[in-house]
Amino acid sequence: MLNAEVSWDGTFHRPLVTLARRRRIETTAMTENPPTPPSQTPPQDSRYKPPVRFSKPKPPPLPKRFLLLLVEPEKWAQAAMYPTSATFWPLVWAIIIGAICVGFSMSAHAIKPLQTFAASYDRHYLPMVLDKGQLSIIKPKGKTKLVPLKVQSPYETVLVDTSLSGSSALNTYPLIALFNRTDLILTGTKLRQPMMVMPLAQLQQEMLLANGTITPAAVKSTPVDKLPPVQINAQSLQNFFSAVAPVVVVVLGLVASLFFAAVYVAWTLLMVFLTGFLVMSINRNIGMPLKVAWRISMAVMIPLLILRGLLAVFGIVPAINQSPMTDQILYMAPIGLALWAAILANRIFSKPPGGQSRKL
Repeated sequence: MLNAEVSWDGTFHRPLVTLARRRRIETTAMTENPPTPPSQTPPQDSRYKPPVRFSKPKPPPLPKRFLLLLVEPEKWAQAAMYPTSATFWPLVWAIIIGAICVGFSMSAHAIKPLQTFAASYDRHYLPMVLDKGQLSIIKPKGKTKLVPLKVQSPYETVLVDTSLSGSSALNTYPLIALFNRTDLILTGTKLRQPMMVMPLAQLQQEMLLANGTITPAAVKSTPVDKLPPVQINAQSLQNFFSAVAPVVVVVLGLVASLFFAAVYVAWTLLMVFLTGFLVMSINRNIGMPLKVAWRISMAVMIPLLILRGLLAVFGIVPAINQSPMTDQILYMAPIGLALWAAILANRIFSKPPGGQSRKL
């Protein structure tokens, strides 16, 4: 009452200074200690535990990772924890190594029939001679069981016929290597037009070098019509095939490796696409996405590609022309391994430490 004033009508009024001071105090208190806003998070059950996400560990170095994927099936399932690139590059290595193994083993095995053919030439075929770049057949006097060279298979034919000047008479053969009087011609119905492979003058030079009859320097400086003749028989053919074998293996191996690499890429893409859905369906209880399942499918293909190459290298399964049953087993094997890897992944990721399911 001491600080109040009495108005003319007898009512009490506090001084204006006192009211202004009180408003300043209240404003300062609200600024220094703002009220706590109500929580917007709804109450949750105390038993609720959020899923634990995968910690993306750093993958091992590429060489070690490649070897582990070859020998440890658990690593196929653990590929789900790493980025896709961690499995992609070992898969590229496997495709390249597998294609090289199969391609070069096929080319190396292709030389063996040629060497066997050369060793048995004198028992079946008439000898021939190359002179001045022209081929002629040596016919012995009297009766003989030997015949001019002709080797035929369901895929290709090798024929010597010095009376033919071209290849138009051989258009019924699917694929044929024709030795006429002056040229070696590759022709047949599988080719749109005849392909000149080698003049026989060049073949004469190569056979002289392989048999040690002349030096490389002399071959370059001597005209074809001055070169010594070379007889084609078992001994000269064996020397020739032994000399050209490394070049044939390398050239044919590179071509075959490129071919098999393309085949393996197509096989891998198909199997990864198909088995990814299998892996995902088996792990649906842990919510595995399809892209994670594809990582496991990629990891499964790595040992299969290397195994296919090793089987060809050791001659257990040929690179081509194997039985239909072998083909079926080899090319459908990823399905079985993907099923195994999917079950391993479910065991590993559905019961981690602490009993909480992981979210992929």
